[in-house]
Amino acid sequence: MFSTSAVRSLARREVARGIKSSVRAFASLEAYQDFGKAVFTGKVADEYLKKHGASGAVLKDPNWVNTDADVVANAVFDWAIDQGANVYCHWFHPMAASGVRHGLSGQVQNMMLKFNSDNEIVQDFK
Repeated sequence: MFSTSAVRSLARREVARGIKSSVRAFASLEAYQDFGKAVFTGKVADEYLKKHGASGAVLKDPNWVNTDADVVANAVFDWAIDQGANVYCHWFHPMAASGVRHGLSGQVQNMMLKFNSDNEIVQDFK
């Protein structure tokens, strides 16, 4: 068994000789190129909110929850469908989860579309 210092010493020697087999390469940012692209914000939100008679400025006012919730919900619904979604999830952390029950959370998954008696799609996003 090698000690940590012995392994470091061997790695330094190999690096000095140009051998890179034991040297860990830096992480590539390639895996993160799409990070944040599937977020309902900015220009994306503005485009979908305009279809429902609002603008992206609505989201900057914290009162939108009381005044424009249905407009925002319909815009998010349309955006999600265009992204290929067919279910939505309400993710939550119960009260007292912080400090008492570490890491516990819950979720409720629901279908975004329902069908009426005539087999037509009914939007039910509430």
